[in-house]
Amino acid sequence: MQIKEIFMIRCISCLSVVLLHIISMVLMLQAEALADISHTVDSFRTLLMFSTPAFIFISEFLLARSYPDGVPNGFLKKRGKVIFVPFLFIAAIDALLMTSAMGGEITFLAIVQKYLANVLLGNFIGYFILVIFQFYILHMMFHEYLKKASPKWVLSISFVVTAAYLSYFSAVSPAPASEEGGGFPFFWVPFAGWLFYFCLAYYCGKEYKRFLALLNQYRIVIYGAALASAALVVTVSYVGEIGMISSKRPDIMLYSTSMIFLCFHLFSKMKHVPKIIMFISNYSFSIYLLHAYFMIIGYVLLLNMPGIPAVPAVLLLFAVCTAGPILTSWALNKFKYGYLFVGKIYQPKQKKATLEVRDHAG
Repeated sequence: MQIKEIFMIRCISCLSVVLLHIISMVLMLQAEALADISHTVDSFRTLLMFSTPAFIFISEFLLARSYPDGVPNGFLKKRGKVIFVPFLFIAAIDALLMTSAMGGEITFLAIVQKYLANVLLGNFIGYFILVIFQFYILHMMFHEYLKKASPKWVLSISFVVTAAYLSYFSAVSPAPASEEGGGFPFFWVPFAGWLFYFCLAYYCGKEYKRFLALLNQYRIVIYGAALASAALVVTVSYVGEIGMISSKRPDIMLYSTSMIFLCFHLFSKMKHVPKIIMFISNYSFSIYLLHAYFMIIGYVLLLNMPGIPAVPAVLLLFAVCTAGPILTSWALNKFKYGYLFVGKIYQPKQKKATLEVRDHAG
């Protein structure tokens, strides 16, 4: 059967990433007009940052659920075609655009240097793909060990590792990450910053029915944890410096986990997935990978509409940055090898016994 919660979470997370970046751009373009409320808005913007951890979670959740005896032969090759090749292409586009945007002389060497930084270090919006492939490899290497190990020990150790890792780098490198338009913190790419989500997702996917039963049994705790952790991240964001408005914090780990649990609990009650949700979920990879470049179009539009209020500006950008990637992906996927540039559109099979593995990136 299809796991309907996954489509809902993927859709919400995808749109949250888009909205996160759009609000940031509007705050920047209308800095003077929004000066009195910008920090408050930025603090609440942190609530959208559960989205990237959610993608990590559903990626490993589906691997554990769909392939209980290990991934099939050719798994990485297939993932490479539909995920990594588009990553390489968009990395090249980003290198050209960003090198041009920096001004000065555009040289082949500068473009190559930016491209290598994109591909090897994840120094652009697509860094998430590098994270995903790390966990593909880790799953293949440690699948048998995780099956036999004690979940309590694995989850406890992974929680400490991830919390310590994020705490350390939040202290020494508090600047926002590239996904938020700031500097480039390579510390966010290595798997240690995501390890807890990976391990938690493995056991939740492996014991899916039991997982839902536990969420239902402790639903009051889930509701309370979501509210408390949301209040915590907003408070930390508000009282901290601007650089603290980032998903690279240990408190976000608590918040993201609570939100993932809440979403699974609520959406498990649904009888079917709305068509619009399914549609956006199917295009999620293309939206994620391309939306930042359609923000350039939105930027130009807003520059030519200086009097537009903040809310209509956000709605306009949201429409451009969601519809643009969808139309682009739809058009290119009409060609035989178009998916190599923007990713393949997911087409769920109605009669399939289990949901085909498809994370945010594919």
